[in-house]
Amino acid sequence: MSKKKENAAVTVYTLQRTKLSQTDVDNFNAQYPKLDVKYTRAFHDRFLILDKMKAYHVGASLKDAGKKCFGINLIKDAGIVRDILQRLELETEE
Repeated sequence: MSKKKENAAVTVYTLQRTKLSQTDVDNFNAQYPKLDVKYTRAFHDRFLILDKMKAYHVGASLKDAGKKCFGINLIKDAGIVRDILQRLELETEE
């Protein structure tokens, strides 16, 4: 994410039990603003969604990339992308 454009905002949806701390977020934002972290249990799989329009389904954790074979697939159906975003909004935890 450090390679994103300077003014691009990033939102990460993850589980509450994640190892990503507020200090991690603050340190990232000090160098590469703006990262926002929200919590949800809506999905097990990973999705990369760009500009709320283009989406990829990522079959495994990116931290394990290169260790084993997994797929990254473009989601071409705009309705599916909208459904994913809507579900994230509805099922985001406080």
